[in-house]
Amino acid sequence: MGRKKLLTKKELFNATGELLLKEGIHGFHFKKLAEELEVGRSTLYEYYRNKEDLLVAYFKELMKAMNERIEAIPKNLPANLRLKEFLYILLNHDEIHQVERMIRDIQTSDQELVAYYLKELASEQQKTYTMLTACIEIAKMEKIWSDDVDTQLIADIIFHAILFRYKKTIGTEQMTHQLFRLFENGLLHKE
Repeated sequence: MGRKKLLTKKELFNATGELLLKEGIHGFHFKKLAEELEVGRSTLYEYYRNKEDLLVAYFKELMKAMNERIEAIPKNLPANLRLKEFLYILLNHDEIHQVERMIRDIQTSDQELVAYYLKELASEQQKTYTMLTACIEIAKMEKIWSDDVDTQLIADIIFHAILFRYKKTIGTEQMTHQLFRLFENGLLHKE
């Protein structure tokens, strides 16, 4: 049995993320988390009513942290370089794409709570998407990017790049570079 101690949000969320990676959503239990943190399960219940509450809070925190990094991109960078940084941040937070699916998979009697958190997460995702489309529009207005391709099409490709499995093969930096080169130069071979 673990010891009783105060946990920081960071400690709790770091351990939650590690356990999710190791065990998946269905293998995630307070018992295993308590063992990882070397505390008793009762300590975890002082912070969250159940694992569902913890998981939803964790997922929301991931979205919030990603959006804070995006908002911190220097505004004095040219719009295309801000977009490249935006893409890099998205690719570094590839676990985000699993958030909604995982929440829907959570088995809880409190469907109202799950609906609330899904709404909150959708709000964070919309915030990300809105920041992305605004940055694309600035790149078009500044004549850095052509305005003959629909902004939402570009945004959807960038936003959904987190789903591309190829990143695991080449890494985040290389994937960012290749996708960005594709956006800016297209596929035509130029002599």
